[in-house]
Amino acid sequence: MKSIDKLKRLTGESVSPKPENERPAVPPSSEKQFRIDDLRRRIDGVVARSAARARAAQDEARARGNRALCEVLEGEERENRHGRFFLAGGFLSGASRHGHRSILEAFDIDMTAAGMLANNPVLGAYHPSDALFLDTETTGLSGGTGTMAFLIGLGWFEEGRFHVRQILARDFSEEPAALACLQEIAAQKKFLVTFNGKAFDVNLLATRFILNRMPSSLHELPHLDLLHPARRLLGHRLENCRLATLEADILGVEREGDIPGWEIPQRYFDWLRRRDPRLLADIFEHNRLDVISMATLTAHLVDLLNARALKQHAHPDDYLAAARLLLKKAPIASVKKILELLGEDACAGMSFASKKKLANLCKRAGRLDEAVRLWRQIIERNPRDFYAVSELAKHLEHRARDYARAMALIETALAGGNLFSEEEKDSLGRRLKRLTARIQS
Repeated sequence: MKSIDKLKRLTGESVSPKPENERPAVPPSSEKQFRIDDLRRRIDGVVARSAARARAAQDEARARGNRALCEVLEGEERENRHGRFFLAGGFLSGASRHGHRSILEAFDIDMTAAGMLANNPVLGAYHPSDALFLDTETTGLSGGTGTMAFLIGLGWFEEGRFHVRQILARDFSEEPAALACLQEIAAQKKFLVTFNGKAFDVNLLATRFILNRMPSSLHELPHLDLLHPARRLLGHRLENCRLATLEADILGVEREGDIPGWEIPQRYFDWLRRRDPRLLADIFEHNRLDVISMATLTAHLVDLLNARALKQHAHPDDYLAAARLLLKKAPIASVKKILELLGEDACAGMSFASKKKLANLCKRAGRLDEAVRLWRQIIERNPRDFYAVSELAKHLEHRARDYARAMALIETALAGGNLFSEEEKDSLGRRLKRLTARIQS
């Protein structure tokens, strides 16, 4: 078989070669170029047909994957002027439980307290139903212009239920349509609630809107980022303040078979290649639980500020942290409400460091009797604790006018040897001289 016949069989051509006497006359000098051009034409045909077959196979796989996605997940394909995307949705009734809490408890969030958590009093004028809870799953964990939010989880309160919507860009071309859906929902809400959203989610989404040349008001909404108040109120007793840790140790949520966050980007890339919807099912569940947990975590943090958190799920030090926050942002009555919870029974198991913080809070709140009791407890265990000795001596001198007892307290502490720093010794020595002068006068 001639080489030209082999080439035609390879390219799929069925036309028999023309006899030599029917071929157009070609000058001998152009014969080589003619053969090269003919070969290029045939190779281009092979490549074009191969690419067309690959595109057709890819389109079929994409369509097959999209159909299967609707079967595995509770959602449907949606379309807007930017194109198509996948939208999954559902809701939780008020009676549904998430860890220790029912969803109904999260409906009644004190918005004044939420404003203190956000360090933005504007939130106090809103209603819990104005909140949009937002969490994203992305193609990378470090951000940057190459990172896309392929799944956007949203939640809000409406008519006694907590609604969850999850917007999926099934491939990169669907990102504009997914962002348009996000903007449409966000335009109906007045403030955002995220977990680490200020540093990651909102900035990433703002970048994606810009890159797609689409307008967005998302970054203009008042924002409660739960990571920061969670660190402030709960970080003292946790290994870390990741949402999964807060769920397990604070909210009582136990996830079974949850996909680790670092695995999510690769799962999405595997979906793009294989179009197997089972690769995305775990990501959707992970994202859904994140959104719900943000709602119940908000309720828990607000209850700490309002002294309403259940005792079995709140540590006394949580209330200490809440009281310290309230001292800066709320009327003193709010602080006293928390301090009333921290009576002798609650303080019994406190560390010295916690008792010192509590005593200082009682002093600042005008509850001097409680502060004195705590200072005495500390001194009974450690007669040379500089903080307790100094504070009690000040009280005895300036409030009780009991100079003799104040002198005895300081002398006992100083007799213990070199347990104080030079600065502390100087401070106690000056007070002792002043007390001596008062008694002698």
